[in-house]
Amino acid sequence: MIKVKDFAKKVALFWNKPPQGRYLNLKEIVCLGGAGLGVSFICNLINMYVTIGQLPLIYNMGDYGTLHATIIYLVACVGGLVLTPVYGKAIQRTKSKWGRYKPYILFLAPCVSVLGVFAVWSPGGLSLTQRIIYVYCLSIPTLLVWNLWFNTWNLFPGVFTPNQQERVDIWSPIGLVMGFAPTVMNVLKDVFAGIWGDVNAARIFGVTSCVVGMSCILLLTRVKERVFITDTENTDNKIGAIAGLKMVLKNKPLLILTLALTLGCMKGTIDTVWHIIARVKYAEDMATAAQIFGAVSIVVGFAATPNMVLLPLFTRKMNNRTIMIMWQAFNTCAYLILAIIGFGNFKPGTTSAVIITALRFVASFNAIGSLQPLMLSEIGDYQQKLTGYRLEGFIQTIAYSFPLVVTQLCALIPAVIQGKIGFNPNNYEIVSGQSNVLSEELISIAERYADIAIWISTASGFLMLVCLCFYSLDKKKHAKIIEELRQNSVNSEEIESDMTDKECSDCEMSFDGTVESYEEKSNDADKEE
Repeated sequence: MIKVKDFAKKVALFWNKPPQGRYLNLKEIVCLGGAGLGVSFICNLINMYVTIGQLPLIYNMGDYGTLHATIIYLVACVGGLVLTPVYGKAIQRTKSKWGRYKPYILFLAPCVSVLGVFAVWSPGGLSLTQRIIYVYCLSIPTLLVWNLWFNTWNLFPGVFTPNQQERVDIWSPIGLVMGFAPTVMNVLKDVFAGIWGDVNAARIFGVTSCVVGMSCILLLTRVKERVFITDTENTDNKIGAIAGLKMVLKNKPLLILTLALTLGCMKGTIDTVWHIIARVKYAEDMATAAQIFGAVSIVVGFAATPNMVLLPLFTRKMNNRTIMIMWQAFNTCAYLILAIIGFGNFKPGTTSAVIITALRFVASFNAIGSLQPLMLSEIGDYQQKLTGYRLEGFIQTIAYSFPLVVTQLCALIPAVIQGKIGFNPNNYEIVSGQSNVLSEELISIAERYADIAIWISTASGFLMLVCLCFYSLDKKKHAKIIEELRQNSVNSEEIESDMTDKECSDCEMSFDGTVESYEEKSNDADKEE
């Protein structure tokens, strides 16, 4: 009973006071996690439906649906490459009571939500040409604004604390929270698609995701930004778009990471057709297969959970490069096994569902989505040390927008291949009340394309793996960078005033560490009582 009271007292203290050497209290961490859940709901809607694989399905865009969807993505990404330097310039100059980054996350969220709902609504009664025009007019701005918004969120770990281990310790559980929305929604999406059809399921999830997402994102107003400001930034913040890009192009770790992401841009080629592979291989009819796919997808959805839980421990023992290489090796090996087996050797039924799901689990056994923003936060610190400016908006251009453009250019390759072999996602659409049994010809075409896609994914993943070996920004180098920034900043006293104990800037925020850091305070409180 005494231990329970002691624990409750320490948690109550943690609610308003951070642990030793840390900056965020529990209240801020909870609000940050809630905001992350909101971001996840909105982003997952777009990740599920505004995709090269799903747009032709929910809009029935004809024989060239995949090509149209690829062009939509390409135009949106090129637009992002052009606009991101201007956007980065605006972020760099922003000085508001909300901070530098929060205004863009908070005020772009409603825009993304509204565009996302309309992009997946798929109004009835339109001709093929009208549907295609509608998709272009809604999907391009949706993807453009969404990429700018989500990439800004991924840069946020670099500004809520200057302590890199604290970034990891907090961002990892937030990754688990953010993984909750897609895991649940991906399960329900395919189950409901088997019941109501693809179009109706998209409409329902569109509205629900955006309402829940917007409600949660407002919690970000309770999180404080903490960025060391150099004397250069304080006196001269007028960095032009071209000048900013030239500065970040001198950042070697950024260029290596960007090259790795670019070389690995096609490792997700197979991911765009998993739902179709399932409809061909998990059961004899597509409606049943889709429901099975939705049910077993929860297993794949939680594949990253163990690594997200272990990420704080991994980062204490290993450098980020080592962790990324380890995860990418799992991904590439799993795809290689599937490629060697060949999808034509899987017969429709439970056995195929189990084997494919197991290998998809291994391929997804990583937390790269959580680690990449943390690596970019280190790169932002290095950029600030290098030039006096963080330039995270410009880093966004190099690390996110450029690989996206290359990704969409490379996506033309699968689109052309699909046209050559006659693979059309529309042929695998589930329509409520109709027979959903595939012909042998459609099954054969799907198998042929899946085999090509898995080899493309394997080769791209291997190239990314090799490139990551040359990344050199490790923990020791980063610790020196932070210390130098602290010494040269004009606001270090203001930021460090949030710390409970300035003498312990490298303390670890494990649960036990948190209890120990409050032990003395709890004893003092007991004496006063």
